[in-house]
Amino acid sequence: MKKIWYWAEEYSLPLILGIISALVWANVNYVSYQNFLHYKIGGLFDVHFAVNDIFLVLFFGLISIEIVHDLAPNGAMHPLHKALANIMAAIGGIVCPVIVFFLLNLFVGQAAFSSGWAIGTATDIAVALLFAKFIFPKKHAAFSFLLFLAIIDDFAGLGIIAVFYPNPDKPVQLEFLLLVVTAMLLSAAIQKLKVKSYWWFIFPTLISWVGMLKTGLHPALALVWIVPFMRAENVAEAPIDKLEHDLKPIVDFGLFFFGLANAGVLFSSVSVLTFIIFLSLFIGKTFGIFIFAKAAALLGWKMPKKICNAELLLIGMVAGVGLTVSLFVADIAYVEEGVKAAAKMGALLSMLSGFLALLLSKMFSKI
Repeated sequence: MKKIWYWAEEYSLPLILGIISALVWANVNYVSYQNFLHYKIGGLFDVHFAVNDIFLVLFFGLISIEIVHDLAPNGAMHPLHKALANIMAAIGGIVCPVIVFFLLNLFVGQAAFSSGWAIGTATDIAVALLFAKFIFPKKHAAFSFLLFLAIIDDFAGLGIIAVFYPNPDKPVQLEFLLLVVTAMLLSAAIQKLKVKSYWWFIFPTLISWVGMLKTGLHPALALVWIVPFMRAENVAEAPIDKLEHDLKPIVDFGLFFFGLANAGVLFSSVSVLTFIIFLSLFIGKTFGIFIFAKAAALLGWKMPKKICNAELLLIGMVAGVGLTVSLFVADIAYVEEGVKAAAKMGALLSMLSGFLALLLSKMFSKI
């Protein structure tokens, strides 16, 4: 049983099964699927809200833990000069998809699509690493390089969501940010107590969640502001380590429900926006990462020795798998259901980028 559990986690099966289930359900009985999304849990909130506004607090919290680890002393991003090539590659993978999106939208899209520019900025860490396992040998430098740049662009994605995608149903009320600040100050005070349990930080997280919700920003980011205070120097088991250990299986298997609640789009929803999103991820990530990484090398910032041109191209293609974060951004970027569905289909199609990288890697191995 443990092996099955590990295998399911390792290969992102819950997320993939959730996506497949949603696609089948929506295309067999769309009304039933929509009724499921809007079903009230305990009469308080619907399934869609439970997944995207509550469960994703844990998902983004887990991402922020990775970022905190990398920024800490002895982490992959500390000191920053060790990671300049990764940072440059990540910047290329953030900026170029946006440029490709606007260029394509200018020529073949329409003004109503423009709010989805950020869909291509992030990489699905879990699925991208899954493809990398089939492409690169074990312990290849590509894994750490890909993980690092994916964490950076997901961190940028968190910032973009917080700043550019407030809740469209509620006007931004910045005064409620004081609740978030209060939650951070309370967390800082708890950190000084050198507690070992992360349960001490539950109350500040709730305050942060309410503050984000009332402000009009997305509450899924509530834990992001609390996680940095869970680090503790000279403590054998810091709260952040225990939280990471306990969160990972919950998030890995909870992603089934994320896929189920967000990927249920009709195949008939495909439009020009679908291909704008897909090409933004595929072209933008592939060539953005490649070009900026080569520019970093020209500036004297060292790349890992085992990453040559072919490997760098494959890394860029694999990073083009947006999926989880792209689906999330698509959901909050658009209001009109038809446009939203077309954008989500583009995010789902980004999986093709990983399969193309896998195919290309087999071709490279025969040369």
